[in-house]
Amino acid sequence: MLLNKRAERLFVWIFFPLALLMPMFLEQNEYYVNKLTTIMILSIFVMSLDYLVGKCGLITLGHAMFYGLGGYIFVMIAPEYEAVNFWIYTFYICAISATVAFVIGFLVLRTNGIYMIMITLAFAQMTFYYFSDSIDFGGTDGVFVYVKPETSIFGLSLFDLDNPTHFYYLCLLSLFNTLLFFKVLIRSRFGRLVDAIHANPGRTVALGYNIFIYRLVSYVVASALGAYAGYLFTLQYGFVNPSMLSWTTSGTALVMSILGGMGSIYGAILGTLVYEGLHYSLEHLTEHWLLFMGGLIILMVMIFKKGIAGFLEDLLEKRDGK
Repeated sequence: MLLNKRAERLFVWIFFPLALLMPMFLEQNEYYVNKLTTIMILSIFVMSLDYLVGKCGLITLGHAMFYGLGGYIFVMIAPEYEAVNFWIYTFYICAISATVAFVIGFLVLRTNGIYMIMITLAFAQMTFYYFSDSIDFGGTDGVFVYVKPETSIFGLSLFDLDNPTHFYYLCLLSLFNTLLFFKVLIRSRFGRLVDAIHANPGRTVALGYNIFIYRLVSYVVASALGAYAGYLFTLQYGFVNPSMLSWTTSGTALVMSILGGMGSIYGAILGTLVYEGLHYSLEHLTEHWLLFMGGLIILMVMIFKKGIAGFLEDLLEKRDGK
């Protein structure tokens, strides 16, 4: 069974049917449809980071580099005023991002702990400043995407990306597929070896496994999915700018992952929902919303020591025990 925890099964069976129906209740309010779409895109990004940090034990502050590269690669390779095929360019972007991640991972994964954090941060900041100072890519203003891709397969168009509801369902499908992919990966032989490496790398080496290869593959997979999330974000808002590459984007995603429950995968969705919900609620109440938001996040992390997902799992276990 892919969803081996009761809390996880309940979440999936409640969240995704509700998400399928949500646009029907919000069809008169495009803002909220767009807001929920952004949350789903961020959830894909946070999920990829959650796998890397929570399951692989590879702590990085440079994951946003791939989030931003997803958008910039699309701008680089797509014609400016011509609609390209979404599916083909998704493959291009993921493949190019995976190649970049392979090269960077080959270097950074020779370190661990604080050294890995600093090196990934250094790579991300170099990329950030390159695009910030680049005239060809709009500098700090970024670049606009004037024509969104078309989504036809064998002449049949499945989604209109200019339609907010269609784009919402594309992102919901992407979120579900990402969750399913990670659950299959974790339950596979590869995933069990990654767990063993995380728990005891020395013993895994003693058993004859090359842990560097497994970590590198994990890094490449998570980075490619992070780039895919950035590609979706760029298509939603029609622009990409250097702020997507910033270390603060990586830090925010890490907070969402911790809040949801590090390593739970589905907790990435919970963490993103709560974080973005707090963000939206508090910023409309006071100009000092960051102070209150920071305090609430600290409080929740202290109360939910295993994250929201861990709290729900413990709650259901206690109820079953009774």
